[in-house]
Order: sequence, then C-alpha cells, then structure tokens
Amino acid sequence: MFKHQKTIERLEDSCRALTHRVEDLERAHKKLGLEWEELYDKVRHQMSRMSKRVPAPPAPGPNGLDSETPAEPTTGLDPVSEGILRRRAGLSGRIE
Repeated sequence: MFKHQKTIERLEDSCRALTHRVEDLERAHKKLGLEWEELYDKVRHQMSRMSKRVPAPPAPGPNGLDSETPAEPTTGLDPVSEGILRRRAGLSGRIE
C-alpha cells in the first residue's frame, strides 16, 4: 500500500515539475516574440526613414528623355553635402 503511495507522489511531483517548466518556456517564448516584434518595428521605422532621404528620380520628358541635363558632372551627393565638401576643399560654399 505504501509502495503505491510513494509512486503516486513521485508522479505528482514529476507532473508539477513539468508544468512549471512548460510555464517557464511559454513565458520565455512570449518574451522572445515581443523582443522580435520590437526589433522588427525599429528596423522597419529606420528603413522607412532612410528611404525618405533618397531623392526620387526625375520624371522623363515628353520624348522619353530626361527633362534636365546637368551642366556639370554630379557626384551623387545632395546639395548640402556638396557645399560642405567645397568649403572643406577651400572653394566657394555656394552651389551654382
């Protein structure tokens, strides 16, 4: 009789331990899911900010050619960056 009682108590202890482990794993899984969502939101926000910085290409003219042809070669920089580089090089800070 006592032999069966000890076996039942051990099984109950094992079930409780497994229940606690499952609860811990569920909490850890939920925490990782929230961390992933937060990281995804941060990266998505940063990528949208970066995409807004890139200027849109000019629309083609009526005959399919670019409407504006640059008079001087462009370096691919925005006007502010070009002005900064010119000032550093000792040239005029104005953009013509």
